[in-house]
Amino acid sequence: MTRIKICGITTEEDIRLCVDAGVHALGFVVEYPVDVPWNLDRKTAGILMRSVPPFVSRVIVVGDDPETVIDLTELLSPHVVQLHGNEPVAVTASLVSAIHRFGIQTVKPLRFSVETGKCRSVIDDPVEAAKQIEDTGVDALVLDSVSDKRPAGTGRNIDWSMARTICDAVRLPVILAGGLNADNVGEAIKAINPYGVDVISGVEDSLGKKDPEKIKAFIQAVMNTRR
Repeated sequence: MTRIKICGITTEEDIRLCVDAGVHALGFVVEYPVDVPWNLDRKTAGILMRSVPPFVSRVIVVGDDPETVIDLTELLSPHVVQLHGNEPVAVTASLVSAIHRFGIQTVKPLRFSVETGKCRSVIDDPVEAAKQIEDTGVDALVLDSVSDKRPAGTGRNIDWSMARTICDAVRLPVILAGGLNADNVGEAIKAINPYGVDVISGVEDSLGKKDPEKIKAFIQAVMNTRR
């Protein structure tokens, strides 16, 4: 079955709604270096993460400053660290090695610009860029969209045909993000066959709050989809 992560958790009610609906992983954006609506300080994140029940994975979404990333990893003890900043390849590899010493897994996104459609990488070829990320030792690759205004949660899809090409080219589990919702996630899974899917704005209402019905519909759509 396709694994499901819901990101941008900010309240205990968010946790309850997602867990009751059958989510596999919850994402907490912690001290992210860009102003985003889901950002938490480390104290609030710790309180929320302690209320996540067993068998649901806790993911912290962090970025850029290596010292902060390691401090948060050690303090919050998540199951997974998502390195969602602009870390260069060498820095990513160093962070992955350090995080693995805590017995914690890592994921790293390859992000595609909603303005140009191109991947945000020093390498223009997205397949080669994905392989470069793979070589850092990360445990999974996230394919996501990014805009000039938001580093995630854009509500815009990436090119699914390119996503499928990347899935076929790398050995890593691939997690699909970017513009997913209950109406399109089933089609996306059939087209790409990802290991998992990751959603944030696609399960929120117009005010940016997690919507119970959208959460239920999204998870049910994934569960109903045969790969």
